[in-house]
Amino acid sequence: MESTVKTYTYSDGTIQRIQLVCPDSWEALEFLNLRYTDGALDCFERIFRQYLIPACPWIFGHLVLFHIPRGLTIPFSHQTQYGTVADDLTAAAAALKSGLKIVGDKPVFRDARVEQFWNQLQEQDCIRIVSGKLPTTQFIPVGNAPGFLSEAENTALKVNASFFIMDPFDCASVYDHVGTCLGLMVKEGAITNPPLYGREALLVRKDGTVTVEQPDIRKTDIVINGVTYRHGRNAQIYTRPERARSPRNRGKQLVIIGNRVAAVAEKGSIPIPASGFILCPVGACDAEPGDGVSYSGMEDVVFGIQVGNSIVRNGVKTERFLSRFYNIRHLEPVPFPPSLYPMDFKGGRAARIALGADAQGKPMLLWAEGAPKLGYLPGTHSRGASLSEMADICTDVGMVNAVNLDGGGSAQMLLKHRRFLEISDRNPDHSESERPVPNALIIR
Repeated sequence: MESTVKTYTYSDGTIQRIQLVCPDSWEALEFLNLRYTDGALDCFERIFRQYLIPACPWIFGHLVLFHIPRGLTIPFSHQTQYGTVADDLTAAAAALKSGLKIVGDKPVFRDARVEQFWNQLQEQDCIRIVSGKLPTTQFIPVGNAPGFLSEAENTALKVNASFFIMDPFDCASVYDHVGTCLGLMVKEGAITNPPLYGREALLVRKDGTVTVEQPDIRKTDIVINGVTYRHGRNAQIYTRPERARSPRNRGKQLVIIGNRVAAVAEKGSIPIPASGFILCPVGACDAEPGDGVSYSGMEDVVFGIQVGNSIVRNGVKTERFLSRFYNIRHLEPVPFPPSLYPMDFKGGRAARIALGADAQGKPMLLWAEGAPKLGYLPGTHSRGASLSEMADICTDVGMVNAVNLDGGGSAQMLLKHRRFLEISDRNPDHSESERPVPNALIIR
């Protein structure tokens, strides 16, 4: 596995550092799921307080981030107004939503069980509150997935990969937890996470071909308890941004996130999660909350990942957004999908990660270092790359098909536990501040 660090110098005196890693094969790439790490809650609070709220304080109210520590028993039923849910975190989010609001800087309780639970969370230091200018209260559950990549197992290569639920817009329902991965993941023909939102995916097939495609959950076979469901055949699938809530249908409605049934509702008109979809079976269905979900139809795919947008397709640089993304400053009047960021394809610079293939179909990973969020010095620090500039860099190093992975403050790459470039998020003393992420690509 080869690794190269290179610096581009531009006519205005700014620079851009990159790291290019060329794995030996696609088979060597694996997905690694991280677990919750102490400090993750503080990190998300810092992101909200330092970057998110100051950008648009007039569209946020009180944001309550909370995590349920191991061993804490919740006093709430899993039977909620949002259906019967599969896990404690969703049940707690539903109870907090109906039983508590923040007035001024103090909690006001409508339910004694909620007050008891709130006090338990406070005793274990598992609540953080960040406030904008609105008088509203939103609860943001932090799940068991986000952890620090630098603290994960020591492997030959680690790089952050997928988009994930992170900010208040992403938490569109009680089923959405910070740290939940988004988008297709395939390894050796097995789909470990379903496609969402028609975003672009890099697919590597057994015959060696590498393509950038836009897989669709509505064209994917979904298997629950031995029954295969397909949209338009024996089920209906509902996702954002087409609608915010499911229809009022009789019969079961299954909230599916990743590889399990997150909730089951009977009456319909439930919020559609940003991190998944709702499946309405035609006829009888024995699915229950917590049941496993598998997907089929990509048995010929050796490796696949869906993040988006594309950067290069068949040797042609992408020039605009082809996937659905939305601007935090100019929200469209639709139930938008997650992953909001400035919609400037040619000018919006940030740290970037790209995964692609050369003309022979061999894998290539590229980290473009971002400008530090505090204390940027032109000519000394990297300026960060727009998606258009990233396409230029990727084609310069030889990629003919490539997609953008999760970037910004999450972007980092470690070889044998060592970073060769710098993370763009910074602490007040200008030191690097690593973000927790839910999953990574690794080579052992």
